[in-house]
Amino acid sequence: MSNFAATTRSALRHCETAWLFTESDFKTLIFPVMVFATVVSPRPKLLALACTVCWLWFHLFQFNISNQSHSADEDIVNAPWRPLPSGRINVEDSYTLRWALLVFCLGFSSLLSFNVFTTSGVFTVFMILHDDLRLGHHPIFRNLCNVAAYVTAGVGCSLILYLILAGESSLDGTSIKAFSCSVLVILLTIHAQDAADVSSDELC
Repeated sequence: MSNFAATTRSALRHCETAWLFTESDFKTLIFPVMVFATVVSPRPKLLALACTVCWLWFHLFQFNISNQSHSADEDIVNAPWRPLPSGRINVEDSYTLRWALLVFCLGFSSLLSFNVFTTSGVFTVFMILHDDLRLGHHPIFRNLCNVAAYVTAGVGCSLILYLILAGESSLDGTSIKAFSCSVLVILLTIHAQDAADVSSDELC
């Protein structure tokens, strides 16, 4: 029984760590992307929404581990409750988890359709450009990478909803126009979310 209790506590701790990596982005990415994808897709059902949220959350998890692994020092000031600055996981383990999630997300996407797999691949490319190639430190390229992340996340969610509800993993003309408009809106407004990080950016 003690081994079972220890295993349960360890599993719950890992789940809490995963939650802390993504908690702050539910209101900035999960909710708006899901609302947008639901509006431009066929009338959703619970199973379709659950599968779509799962896909989106794992991609957000992948992106946030990558991003937070490169900004651990900044987060000591800005978000000390996150897993890295709070010591719940070290940087080396976060890198390992990040690459494992990359493979998992591509594999998960490949099980759904080629278009979803391609969207996941594009999302991954922009994540690498943003974090590993440090384009996230350039104000213009940072915004472009963030816009690409939002749009590919939305496109991926819509493709999954179309696949489950309509039997085909492709977007109609209305959806494509809607995503095109969203690119401009996000590009002109996404920089506002950096206002909360000004104090930590000055220290770093």
